[in-house]
Amino acid sequence: MARIDDCLLEYREWCSKLEIVNISDINRIISQGRVNWLINVSEIWQEQKISEIARQIKDNIQSKKIIMISGPSSSGKTSFANRLALHLRVLGVSSCAISLDDYYMSRERMPLDENGKPDLETIEALDYELFNKNVYDLIEGKQAQLPIFDFRTSAPRPETRALTLSDNEVIIVEGIHGLNPKLTSNIPADNKYRIYCTALTALRRDDGTKIRSRTTRLIRRLIRDYNFRSTDVERTLKQWPLVEKGAEKYIFPYTDSADIIFNSSILYEHCVYKIYLNELLFGVTEGTSGYETVQDLTDLVNCFKLIDREFVPKTSLVREFVGGSTLIEQ
Repeated sequence: MARIDDCLLEYREWCSKLEIVNISDINRIISQGRVNWLINVSEIWQEQKISEIARQIKDNIQSKKIIMISGPSSSGKTSFANRLALHLRVLGVSSCAISLDDYYMSRERMPLDENGKPDLETIEALDYELFNKNVYDLIEGKQAQLPIFDFRTSAPRPETRALTLSDNEVIIVEGIHGLNPKLTSNIPADNKYRIYCTALTALRRDDGTKIRSRTTRLIRRLIRDYNFRSTDVERTLKQWPLVEKGAEKYIFPYTDSADIIFNSSILYEHCVYKIYLNELLFGVTEGTSGYETVQDLTDLVNCFKLIDREFVPKTSLVREFVGGSTLIEQ
């Protein structure tokens, strides 16, 4: 099993070899006019890691046919899953995606939370028994009839989607319950890869203070929600504790079962987020809900020198949050 501590240690050692330990080191490189070098070396590090994962999958394709990807909010799961599919295709391996959203229970079968509202976060909101059956049939070479959930009616559609898996094809499943054993209880461990995706930030502030993973993810979510989900800062900040509570309940308990840890942190990302965060937090005033959190986040990104979004490759995971990605629809 993979360990988060080992993944973070490897990343920190790599950063140290580049002489990048704290924010001042990033700013020094930018001041030297080496922005492209910083971006390229950061992106190549990630591409190499994804390539290594893809190679493992290819080498074991006859047995391991299902790839389960899990991770907390704004960890970059979607970009990672799409980039992994491309790396696999380069190696001659095809892939098909299954959305866990299609396995939601109908409204009358949906479990309720402590407030009597539909609890969409719990795994009990999914028909995981049907998911198990569908995936088992696929890896056995049979045709599976996959459900299609209609969010307008809050129920599965009458029609289904027929799917058959070829010998040289794998299934990629991305969602918060990807590591929960209930989701694939009928699937032998030898048939699946379990991948945990998170942002393990190696950088420190100049006073030696760590930049927490949750801080980076919250910055990503604030920018993405505002730009692409029509959600203002106050609403995102209000939802965030509930999102993290859900992660602590439904994601974090299973991280030790992951076969692979993918670190989605990128050395230069805060430099790009700086202008976006300052713009969307401009209207948040003292007395507003989450004001202190906003101040902390603004203080952090303003420690970094700015990097314009135009320098960021269209396939970068950063693009999932600031827009312009060629990997996902926005």
